[in-house]
Amino acid sequence: MALIKTASIVIPVFNEAGSLEELYQRTKTVLDRVGLPFEFIAIDDGSNDGSYNRLVKLRERFHNIGIISHRRNHGKSMALMQGFALASGDVVVMMDADLQDEPENIPVMLEKIEQGFDMVNGWRVSRKDPLIKRLLSGMFNLITSRLLHVRIHDINCGLKILKKELYKSLNLRGDLHRLIPAIAQNFGFSVAEVPISHAPRKQGVSKYSLLRHRGLLDIISLTSTFAYRVRPFHVFTEIAFIAWCLFCISLTSLIFVFLTCHSSVWLFGVTPVLFFASILFLIIGTVFPVAGLILDNLLAHVNDEQWRTNLIKEVLKPESDR
Repeated sequence: MALIKTASIVIPVFNEAGSLEELYQRTKTVLDRVGLPFEFIAIDDGSNDGSYNRLVKLRERFHNIGIISHRRNHGKSMALMQGFALASGDVVVMMDADLQDEPENIPVMLEKIEQGFDMVNGWRVSRKDPLIKRLLSGMFNLITSRLLHVRIHDINCGLKILKKELYKSLNLRGDLHRLIPAIAQNFGFSVAEVPISHAPRKQGVSKYSLLRHRGLLDIISLTSTFAYRVRPFHVFTEIAFIAWCLFCISLTSLIFVFLTCHSSVWLFGVTPVLFFASILFLIIGTVFPVAGLILDNLLAHVNDEQWRTNLIKEVLKPESDR
């Protein structure tokens, strides 16, 4: 590797004790083959299956392993931020710990970084997940592409490689780890996508719910945050205009039903619905967007490095191989 001298492998871990040694060994084999020194940073995010003890024993044999231990589960975004803070490599390789993301894909992704891209995102072209999960993920990718204007087929793929300048500038909150390519692109970093292999799950269960409402909320939040920083007046006006249009439609329908309908079933059944819909759109159009956007942007500056540090129980920094 001409440009990349060192790599940091950042692995969020939540109840993945059974796969940790194989993950490390396969990663080591791949990176030794390409001659790239690396540190392996695992963030135990409140596991209760012995993952931390397994990592400590593994570190006794391989001193380039670093461990961060959370007192309880705080989610993948927080785990990644802790790992990024400790990492020192020219690039960070993000991977899930369940071995569905295969380390053997890393070299082809590193080639894209060598070509000048700031980030490379994996694309699981033959994804080994249940059909319903693939369909929901496809919908999520479509919505992301339309709203955030990022041309990525598989934005939520766990295997990503980021240059140091990028991963040190990220401030992830909520579930924003899903949207790192969009954040990077908004910062002005170049993003590439590489088809990768994807393995069936060998053990354990998925940590992700099929209900991806938080992901959708994060898309809305991120879209709003981007717009808030660049053109707040335009966005607030557009949101208010839509809400007021819906309010007018609801109010007009309410008046029409009240004046023309003589059926008590319709009058006392539909009227309350339209009335509360009108009130809801009125509130959304006048209060909710501004309050939500201001709060979201205030919170973006609260989850700082010092706050994240307070969540850590113990840190074992990686050492050079002896």
